[in-house]
Amino acid sequence: MNEQWSVCKTKGDCEPWLFLDGWQEEITERLSFHDQDEALRTYAQWIKEYKRSFESVKETNLSLFSFWNEGEMHYCEACDDDLQLFYGIVFMKGGEVYRLAEDEQAAKYLLNFLNDR
Repeated sequence: MNEQWSVCKTKGDCEPWLFLDGWQEEITERLSFHDQDEALRTYAQWIKEYKRSFESVKETNLSLFSFWNEGEMHYCEACDDDLQLFYGIVFMKGGEVYRLAEDEQAAKYLLNFLNDR
């Protein structure tokens, strides 16, 4: 049985690299694939698009890219404060974050795509 690959976009007022409880609720878009290569192409294209739109970026294990523009705030009613807004792109396999940095072929493809085009 093939495990399904997913690429997700998130948006929220918590740094997505923390993976706090309920982070999945911040998913704004999810695409699923049966083929890793197809999922990886979509993931790389989304990252490239976001890199053009945001001032700041942080990456974790090549599996999660977080983007933000300083000062783009979201009002949090529960905490009665303005919080920084973060956007994320996550690469997943079988519903779990997939550590792309440990997949030599996939990591090489992603880095070449992001650096060469």
